[in-house]
Amino acid sequence: MNRAVMMVIVLLAYVIYAAFKHKEVWRKLTLKQIIGVLLTCLIMMGIGGTFLYYSSRLLMDTIPNEIVSILMQFISAIIVIIFGVVVFNIIVSKITNGVLPVKRPPS
Repeated sequence: MNRAVMMVIVLLAYVIYAAFKHKEVWRKLTLKQIIGVLLTCLIMMGIGGTFLYYSSRLLMDTIPNEIVSILMQFISAIIVIIFGVVVFNIIVSKITNGVLPVKRPPS
């Protein structure tokens, strides 16, 4: 089993776990809101994946040093993930009227 398939399996397992963990939150949402959240998630993952693919190809071509290139790819992946999570949370909050994202209780 290659690494990409393993990552997809782990991601799906976590999504199923999170869905069952927060099922009372999902029950508060209408069908349109659930579809909107799922579509937003898929679109954000597609945009992020596309950006990471093309930016990593560009970095590999322009930076001859492999270690620096990998470091820059890692930094760009962190930036894309942070940007994607922030934008996703803003959009999902508007779609669900503040029900999502789930607020964590203070510890």
